[in-house]
Amino acid sequence: MGVKALKILTLAFCVCFLNSICIAATINGYVSDSSNGEPLPVASVVVKDSDRGASTNLDGYFVIDYIDPGVYTLIVSNLGYESIEMEVLVEAGLYDPLHIEIVRGSMKLEEVEIVVQTRSSGIERIAPVVSAVPVDSKIIRTMPSLGGEMDVLRALQTIPGVKASSDISSALHIRGGSPDQTLILMDHNAVYNPNHLFGLFSTFNADAVKHIDLMKGGFPASYGGRSGSVLEVITNEGNRKKVEGLFSIGMISARGSIEGPLGFKPGSFAASYRRTYMEPIIAMLRESGGYDLPDYYFYDGNAKVNVDLTPRTTLSLAGYWGNDELDFDFGPDDSRFTMGMNWGNRTFSSRLRHALGSKLFVSFGAALSRYRSKWFIENDGVLLDKARGRLYDFSYKSDIEMLGSKDHKLKAGIWVSDYWSMFKEENQDMVWVDVDKKTYNLSAYVQDQWRVNSRIELQPGIRAYYHVRGEYFTVDPRLAVMYQQTTKLRFKAAGGRYSQFINVMSLGDAFSSFDVWFPIDETIDPAYSDQAVLGLEYDADGLEFTAEGYYTDMHNVVSMNPEVDEGETAADAFVQGDGDAYGAEVMLRKKSGRLNGWVGYSLSWTHRTFEETLINEGNKFFPKWDRRHDFIIVANYQMSKNWDMSSSWRYNTGQGYTQALGVFTVRHPGWDPSFADDYDRVVQPGSKNNYRFPADHRLDLTFSYSHTCFSKPAKLIISVFNAYSRRPYYMRLFDTSENPVEVTDAKLLPILPLLAYEVRF
Repeated sequence: MGVKALKILTLAFCVCFLNSICIAATINGYVSDSSNGEPLPVASVVVKDSDRGASTNLDGYFVIDYIDPGVYTLIVSNLGYESIEMEVLVEAGLYDPLHIEIVRGSMKLEEVEIVVQTRSSGIERIAPVVSAVPVDSKIIRTMPSLGGEMDVLRALQTIPGVKASSDISSALHIRGGSPDQTLILMDHNAVYNPNHLFGLFSTFNADAVKHIDLMKGGFPASYGGRSGSVLEVITNEGNRKKVEGLFSIGMISARGSIEGPLGFKPGSFAASYRRTYMEPIIAMLRESGGYDLPDYYFYDGNAKVNVDLTPRTTLSLAGYWGNDELDFDFGPDDSRFTMGMNWGNRTFSSRLRHALGSKLFVSFGAALSRYRSKWFIENDGVLLDKARGRLYDFSYKSDIEMLGSKDHKLKAGIWVSDYWSMFKEENQDMVWVDVDKKTYNLSAYVQDQWRVNSRIELQPGIRAYYHVRGEYFTVDPRLAVMYQQTTKLRFKAAGGRYSQFINVMSLGDAFSSFDVWFPIDETIDPAYSDQAVLGLEYDADGLEFTAEGYYTDMHNVVSMNPEVDEGETAADAFVQGDGDAYGAEVMLRKKSGRLNGWVGYSLSWTHRTFEETLINEGNKFFPKWDRRHDFIIVANYQMSKNWDMSSSWRYNTGQGYTQALGVFTVRHPGWDPSFADDYDRVVQPGSKNNYRFPADHRLDLTFSYSHTCFSKPAKLIISVFNAYSRRPYYMRLFDTSENPVEVTDAKLLPILPLLAYEVRF
């Protein structure tokens, strides 16, 4: 081939290549709620009569790239909204974003899909994320509630694979993991111990929540820092068009919220507040019956501001503050005991989001999360015990999303956390434990969403960590796969390694009340898990069926050292061991109609082993939250135009407990046989959690009556917790002062009928 011919071919190739770039066009934009202008995550935008489409991110942004110029019809839809069709003119070289608004569906249940939304098939760039459960906040408001308090975490406990340690706990045990193995994010900021009232309620006010994404396992490289699962909560952006609000009053608490446009600049604000008012009720009971009852209250608040600095740049500022306060004065007049306890979270986050053209999306964030807890007990002014703990987490995050081609979507980012934790326990005479530590954790990730062909989609990723204390460097590879068998049937799989550099020490087994968080230091190794998940999803005729199996191998998990009485390092507070969890989950959902809901079942096992003889003599055991069988039915029924009912019924295997082997007598030193009571009775425990309480089942009901009050939308809520008052056992107590030793099985809450009333304005 001559030089002239080669030049001609090269020139022709360059012309064709440049022409393809010039010809290729892009559709990009934002999808929002027509009533308030809030961006809608996980909305689908599909090009009609084609397989091209996209799903919006958390900011409501979407991109459909490498499309020929021309006129197209877009189909836009989202859970609980009416689908729309709109024509758009697509021209090469023009990247102005579309601003699409969709209307909420009718409030009638037959037009609202219920529960969880599975990412649809046939939509381009929808990640093959396994075990991901997006939940709309409107669904939580239809769930049965305790005392009229709509609870995010309790609603999630109706999903197979998500369990509570008891009826009085909103803590999440996901696929055999402990609560500290779940990364909980609120507006991209970590939240620690999200519980009120000893775990009876969660800190998330449902009025402040916009969207929830639960990843039970196999989560992508863009998330890290925990070895089990991820719960991401996004709070309300605020109404961009008008001011609106809500006020609700119940039998134990009141709450209110307000939101609206900023006015001085494009943007919005949202704020909410909640507080209990049990003090007058407690005081009345104390005076009328002479009961020694504690004073208790909790409060929490959320605030968020969004400002559009430019059409492509948005600044978000969000904050949360909450606290629980308990004061208890008891005992005879000549020997009064005073006990106090409080705990709470404070968070603040800022996030700057910017769209660089149509194919590049960047965000920068800085955040502070603080968790503190303390308690004390005095006897006639003498300090018997005092403990306090704090954790400060200063973090910086930066992420970038890039559409490399029509088959690749790249995402990368960095995450820097500056930890300061302290814990001190003392009395009037001495200090037992005094831990004060600072450290840094740096991580970076990169992942690709690769559409191999029309049936197969991959999501490979890798996340690397460097933890300053101990100079730990770890690399976590991850991979997810989706195979689209038909338009209705798809298979998913995921696997990878998940590392954790912070642990929790719970000082009470009965309630989620006093937790102390410690980042690891050079004395203990980081925890990690290796996970594998395989599942399928099938959609047909308004029904959706999902099934998943999983296996998790856990290493360097921690438990509180039962013999800790003094120390300054993490190794003094914890013992380390291994664990595993495996099982299967199925769910069948009916997503529409006057009667809708779901049925779920999980079969699971989880174990722990600590080599040190301090816990169960180094033998394998089941943790308390291990439940072999868990069966749940959730039903929502529109009884009439104004009346709605929601119900949930759950059956699960009984909780494990440690059965006593017997009782033996210990004589006091210098025992005198003439004193018959000069000895102690000691209960000899068996192996840890070697017995189970009977199986537990419970029915919860909620009825709501929608009407108007002074021309404002209002709702009366009647909730019945534990409708047939079955009280499961929670713990076994031994009174060694009695002969023979008296055994008492503590029971949980009886039937609790409660009322609440809310008005919107």
